[in-house]
Amino acid sequence: MTIPPTQVNHRRALLALLLLALGIRLLFLLAMPRVLDTADAIHYVETAQHFADGDFLGYDPKIPILYPLLGTIAHLFIPDMEWACRFISFLASILTVIPVYLLARDLHGPSAARMSGAIIACWPWLADYACRVSTEATAVLLWFSALWLFARGLRRGGWMLYGSALFFFALSLTRPEGLFIVLCTLPGAILLAWKEDRKIIRRYIPFAITSVVLILLNTLFIRMLTGAATANYRVGFILSEFDYIRFIQTTVQSFSDVLPVMLGPLLCIFLGVGLFSLRKDARDFRLEGLVLLFAATQWGVSLFVLSPAPRYLMTTLIALSLWSACGVVLVTQQIQAARPTSRWLPHAPIAALLLFFLMHGTITVGSEHLGRRPREPREYKDAGRWMAENLESGLIFTRKPQVGYYAGMPSTGPALDDTLESALDRARAAKARYLVVDERYTAPMVPSLRPLLDGTTPPKGLEHLKTFDTYPQAKVVVYAIASSE
Repeated sequence: MTIPPTQVNHRRALLALLLLALGIRLLFLLAMPRVLDTADAIHYVETAQHFADGDFLGYDPKIPILYPLLGTIAHLFIPDMEWACRFISFLASILTVIPVYLLARDLHGPSAARMSGAIIACWPWLADYACRVSTEATAVLLWFSALWLFARGLRRGGWMLYGSALFFFALSLTRPEGLFIVLCTLPGAILLAWKEDRKIIRRYIPFAITSVVLILLNTLFIRMLTGAATANYRVGFILSEFDYIRFIQTTVQSFSDVLPVMLGPLLCIFLGVGLFSLRKDARDFRLEGLVLLFAATQWGVSLFVLSPAPRYLMTTLIALSLWSACGVVLVTQQIQAARPTSRWLPHAPIAALLLFFLMHGTITVGSEHLGRRPREPREYKDAGRWMAENLESGLIFTRKPQVGYYAGMPSTGPALDDTLESALDRARAAKARYLVVDERYTAPMVPSLRPLLDGTTPPKGLEHLKTFDTYPQAKVVVYAIASSE
């Protein structure tokens, strides 16, 4: 059987893009020392360890199950669980090139597909997150894989629809908003079918049945764990903390600040070109509308986290970059038409974009080696490892749990409105043995504890043990708490 030349070219392009993504992520991994930088990262590693120990019922059900489960599988080959989970992010980030390329090809053609793959491979932000213990890279891979299979399956039928149901279900087991992305498939199917092909709705029915069965099975599993019949246990905790003011602030900030900053001026300009330029070739407006519908849904449900952190908008931003890639191709074609004899000018848009990525990647990596405060809290790892090697095990009173994780000790923390006295009372009531205060997070979040950063004059009942002052604006001070007895 002879493979068509165009298919060979697509495979070669994909292979080249995958190798490019691998190389750039390896550079980030080698150039930037890594530690666990969020409380969720610790929960993922601890849950993965539960699974590795054969305990599939004793983990915290608020933690989506798939990412730590994949980390457990990687742990079969990687002894350190933290690095096993990090490997899952690394691999998922590289493989994301494939569904993004395929979706961009269906949307805008092969040239835009290659440009989209290059953007995903070279975007420093994505390369950085490929080296973290977090669910974002895995969720992005599942999101784009599910969406491409869904669109293809609705129009062509066959196994792709069932594959998309599995990927959407996997997404719901990776991020709490994944369940709402599954619900978005119904209006998505209606959009594709409207005045075009009624067979799409008939094809949607087995997809919907498969999705419902999978979600019901997960609901039964959660009920067995918690006694609560819910398809998404974490959503209830997110909604219980809902605040209208913070929701409005998050909405405004994510749209007016995070989105333009993370895309940057060039991707924003090319995004406008890709969305609004007139083209000679007919556009697939239904497919474009489907992708924009899912991107908008992802953005909308992420607002309920009440945080404008860019990582919550990662999928939406990558989806928008598909039109940015198209914009780059259109501008390049216009330059070629206007200056057919120029050898270098048509490459200016691509060169400018890659130069922009190179500049930001250099700043991201370079700042880690210029004596500034590192982006990730390496000081927590230093303090925790010292405590593990030099102190007896005991409960640590600290705002962030990373110190306790690296110390191999349990931890609890102060309330944001605690005074120094009430915080110490809370620590003694919890029978904490150590108190750790840090300059990065605790001092700004609980200002009453800022005086403890000066370890020379500890309050009564505290004994100064060690101060870590390796990095600027990242001091960590360790105290022993005297027994109240």
